[in-house]
Amino acid sequence: MIRCCIFDADGTLLDSMPMWRDITYEYAAQKGVRAPEGMHKTLNRLSLEQCAEYYQSLGAAGSVEEIVKELSACALNGYRTRVREKPQAKEFLELLKENRVPIAIATASNREAVLLALEHLGMLSLVDCLVTCDEVGKSKESPDIFLYCAEKLGAAAKESVVFEDSAYAIRTAKNAGFPVVAVEDQVSIHGETPLETKEGIASMANLYVRDYGELISRLAPAEDLSLGLGDLLG
Repeated sequence: MIRCCIFDADGTLLDSMPMWRDITYEYAAQKGVRAPEGMHKTLNRLSLEQCAEYYQSLGAAGSVEEIVKELSACALNGYRTRVREKPQAKEFLELLKENRVPIAIATASNREAVLLALEHLGMLSLVDCLVTCDEVGKSKESPDIFLYCAEKLGAAAKESVVFEDSAYAIRTAKNAGFPVVAVEDQVSIHGETPLETKEGIASMANLYVRDYGELISRLAPAEDLSLGLGDLLG
């Protein structure tokens, strides 16, 4: 039986990856530094503090704290004006809520920015807890954020489904014993390695879906959503 669901935000619940890609290069230009090709894919793996350190390594002026503050301001504006929900994401969260399945969000992004987007899209009231990589002190190269969310919601890893779009985070969650649903995102499936493709991501996840509509349809026959989700994940 599945006892909780843990969602990534960007690229999984929120259609925000194009916005983050644009911000990466816009901010580099603002700081007067040359951004390497594919830089947004590198930063996608990092916490905001780690992103700030990366910009510093390129020669960006300012302390880590100052750069984090500037990046957060860029993100807040982006989440306020550019971000939409992934297709039928809210509908799926509502379905989980109706079936009393607790919901956590595990994100590498700024807490305030993600909260702003979730509230604007009408999803915030459906979420039981939200944890950021900055708060746990590690990126999703470590499973700590997923383990923390599961513990907070009273579930073991094997009883908690992680929903992700990024190959590296899917690998981390799987290695820590979590069943994983990979949600397709057009930015995430065009990576630089074989695992950062649709086929590579699908090979690591327990289940790969194009969108939440597909998942809702596949769960429709189940009388108990938590049992149905567990059966679907094998």
